Amino acid sequence: MFTLQPDLTAPGVDLLAAWSPVAPSSEDFYPDTRSVKYNIISGTSMSCPHVSGAAAYIKAAHPNWSAAAIKSALMTTGMNKLN
Repeated sequence: MFTLQPDLTAPGVDLLAAWSPVAPSSEDFYPDTRSVKYNIISGTSMSCPHVSGAAAYIKAAHPNWSAAAIKSALMTTGMNKLN
């Protein structure tokens, strides 16, 4: 049986991130009116910056590399955390 698996993953759960003090509260019933500079957030919107940042570092070090070469570098030097 064929199983679809991601080629590359990054942390995306309970990450401390910058938060705009003017961002609306996500709480419908009891809104939190405190103004904070940081928030703990989860999801693909949190994991994507890790991978794109790593790709940017590689591109800065190797400006002539193609997207395929950068993807290969990320995939072949990453650590397998599933085993």
